[in-house]
Amino acid sequence: MDNNERSAGGPLPAKDSQIQLVVSRPEDDETTIDLGRVFHNMKLKLRIFAWVMVLCLVLGVCAPLLMYQFTKKPLTVTSVVTLRYDVPSGMKGLLVAPDGSALDLSTVTSSPVLQKALEGLALSKPLTIENLRNNLTVTRVLTEDSSRTKEALAGLADLKNVQVYNRLEETELQYQNRFIVSLSNHFGDEDARVKIDLKDEELGIILNRILDAYNDTLIKQYADVSLPENRVAAIDLEVLDIPEALDSLDAALDDLYKYCGDRPEQVRAYRSWSTGLNLDDWMRSIRTVQSVNLGYLDANVYANGLMRDKDSVALTFRYRIRTLQSELDKVYETIESNKKLLTEYKNDSVLVNMQESDSAREARITTDYFNRLVLQQQAAYADTADLKIQIAETQNKLDRLETVVTSSEIAGAEAELANAITGTRNLFEAVRAHMTELFGSPLFSTYSEHSAPQGKSVSFLQANMKMMIIGAVAGLVIACGLWFLAGMAPEFAHREKDPKEKASGKEAAKA
Repeated sequence: MDNNERSAGGPLPAKDSQIQLVVSRPEDDETTIDLGRVFHNMKLKLRIFAWVMVLCLVLGVCAPLLMYQFTKKPLTVTSVVTLRYDVPSGMKGLLVAPDGSALDLSTVTSSPVLQKALEGLALSKPLTIENLRNNLTVTRVLTEDSSRTKEALAGLADLKNVQVYNRLEETELQYQNRFIVSLSNHFGDEDARVKIDLKDEELGIILNRILDAYNDTLIKQYADVSLPENRVAAIDLEVLDIPEALDSLDAALDDLYKYCGDRPEQVRAYRSWSTGLNLDDWMRSIRTVQSVNLGYLDANVYANGLMRDKDSVALTFRYRIRTLQSELDKVYETIESNKKLLTEYKNDSVLVNMQESDSAREARITTDYFNRLVLQQQAAYADTADLKIQIAETQNKLDRLETVVTSSEIAGAEAELANAITGTRNLFEAVRAHMTELFGSPLFSTYSEHSAPQGKSVSFLQANMKMMIIGAVAGLVIACGLWFLAGMAPEFAHREKDPKEKASGKEAAKA
């Protein structure tokens, strides 16, 4: 078929027609990567990268565990201590002691408290008081209003305003009647190469014992827990004569009365569940015994000379009179000295200007020294009267020793004295039992109470589980990425090799 026939536009015979369509020529495209060959290459390296994947997984899991060993914080247990006594009026919002003074929280970390806490305590590792003190922290707790005020002022302090700083310093913060005590593990000095780590349960035991010892210190300091001294037991009628025994018995009752009166008000107000009495009731009983029983016995003994050895008693009375007279002479000297000072003393003078006129007048004012002299003189006159009464009573007793008595009268007086001693001893035991009950009561057994120590370290795996999962996933991703890159590496090498082969083939064709 010639060219004319083709130009006429007639259809070409089917058997003679050829159609060639070139879509692409990948062998000439330098930017094409065959993913099939990439996966094929990955399949060839499956065994190698299976081990690589295992290695990456192990490293991803172990890395958080190693980091935990170097970055983990020691366990800290905390306990909240609440003060149980009533805060004195006008001291609300302040940490004060039962007597109204400032509460010294450094007592919690004092050596006596820490020493008592460690006494008899068997620990897994030895611990010193200094190590324990370095790991103890005491924190006061602000009230809600003071906490908000402090936060607001702290925020304003960022403005670098001098007035805000002054206001921050002048603000009086109010605190709750509680504080927080924390004990951290990992004991040892700052320069110590090896730190001591105790068990978790040991930390809680130590903190409990510290707070118990602190409470005992508060009781001893502010409650005066000592029991009354038993002076009645020292009275022995076989050794002491009747007058001496009476004096010792009267002194013992005075000491017992003073002991009860020196107790704090809340202690005196405590009413026993067994007797229904409080210390004020027992104080009235002591005075009744002194004024009625001992008063009658004393008058009977000295009025009738009821004693075994009058000469010894007379000698004692004469010595007592000389002693009292010597004290009286000293008081007289003090009075005369004060009289001379008060007579010669000149008050300070001041010039007072009258506001309504130009005139002025001089006024006399007394000083503290003059006032003290006046008070001393009054006390000296009171001592003089008391000493004179004692001398007169002792002289009267001495004069009555000349009375003749029989042995039966002396025996009767001794029997009455023995009954008085027995009654006083029972009174002493009752007061002692009352105080023993008081010390064991919940009202008095503690000045503070503390919560159970809180804080427990999580297990090794539990603390790192999240990081271990993240590390395992990261290791898996890294391993898969390396495997994929290893499968692509031959393709990049092939692409760099093809242009060189083509160039060499063209040069061969030209030749």
